[in-house]
Amino acid sequence: MQTESPPSPNSRHSSGHSARQSARRSFSVVLSSFAGTALEQYDFLLYGTASALVFNKIFFPHLDPVAGTLASLGTYAAGYFARGAGALLCGHLGDRIGRKALLIATLLVMGVASTLVGLLPTYESIGIWAPVLLTVLRIVQGFAIGGEQSGAIVFGFESAPPRYEGVFASLSNAGGYGGVVLSTLALLLVTQLPEAQFLAWGWRLPFIASIVLVAIGLACRLRLPETPAFESMRSHGAIERFPLAQLLRHHPREVFVVLMARLGEISWSVFVLVFAVAYATAHLKLPRPVILTAVVCGATVAMCMVPLTAALSDRLGRKGFYVAGLLLSGAYVWPFLAILETRAPAGIVMAVVVALGVIHPLMYGPQGGLFASMYSARVRFSGVSVAAVGAVIGGGVSPVICSALLNAHDGETSSVAIFVSALACVAALIVACVRVPRLTDRGKADEGDPSVLA
Repeated sequence: MQTESPPSPNSRHSSGHSARQSARRSFSVVLSSFAGTALEQYDFLLYGTASALVFNKIFFPHLDPVAGTLASLGTYAAGYFARGAGALLCGHLGDRIGRKALLIATLLVMGVASTLVGLLPTYESIGIWAPVLLTVLRIVQGFAIGGEQSGAIVFGFESAPPRYEGVFASLSNAGGYGGVVLSTLALLLVTQLPEAQFLAWGWRLPFIASIVLVAIGLACRLRLPETPAFESMRSHGAIERFPLAQLLRHHPREVFVVLMARLGEISWSVFVLVFAVAYATAHLKLPRPVILTAVVCGATVAMCMVPLTAALSDRLGRKGFYVAGLLLSGAYVWPFLAILETRAPAGIVMAVVVALGVIHPLMYGPQGGLFASMYSARVRFSGVSVAAVGAVIGGGVSPVICSALLNAHDGETSSVAIFVSALACVAALIVACVRVPRLTDRGKADEGDPSVLA
């Protein structure tokens, strides 16, 4: 009778070394996806909050408060338009030259642009050139963040252990909320200064600190290897010469679904993070620390909830979570605005925690895995990057529309609520009609089994 020989000490050693190496790689991916996006979102969202609190006063000082807020939010929107273009360009390059190179480049560009915002002269010093330069730097920020978030999603998805693709793909979005916490805390600290000092120099400190945070992020990313999926394509000569063209030719329906899904999701988060901050401070005259504290609490809860909902959706289905989040956001906008109007600090904190920490993660957690699973590896970066075009409309235009509706109706919020609800319902209907690959089979998408509309 033949017996099996026990494994040799060398094979056991090799197996243990491989397991440790795999664990170290997974930890590096987790750290890079979370921390890198947190630092970039810190820079990007810092601008959004500052546009609602301070930029209208120092870059548009000759406009009335409402018009000044609209103008500063207009420069904020410019970053979202650039975000769409930057995402498409970075997606094309990411499918051509690699995921890692693009992630390093976007982090560096974002850090330099944000630091320069902190050093920018005001309108009183250089006149019209101040808002012009502010807008240019915002556009540069938009290009960088457009490539960052899609790239981090794809990097996490392709580097994940089997059955954890959605969780790893969600780490970028969780890091995004880490950026919300960092940026809001930074502004919360400097808003403790007297008004004159805050407007003179205090607001600059969080922007200037960007350069230090970016150095930390670069140290994490430079150590990472390229994803196995891209390395395999490179070794087999399977890289597409024109991935964006292939994407639009072979995946038009998936492109439309991703665009609309992202539009519905980001409209909700930006409504809470940007419009609600401006509305609470400029119209309701709430003290800045009240609404900023509410945002910090909501973002902290969301930072934990995003990977949790991603893990659940990996097993129960990503689409159902996403549709539920969209429908809930469309319904919750009405009581959310009503609670803000009470001006009760405790109620406002709870309202923002529900909006950001409970409802938004139902979409934001499954989002990375849902989008990445809809494309083959050859066009995955480009495909996920299409979501940024939805972010242009949902994130860049919607707060401006909400502010304009509020101004047109003399501060009455029902038109704003109707607008937000309508966007959410349309997006929910489109996502509900999409058929996605089986959750347990990442390879199907890599072999070219795309999602199609049912």
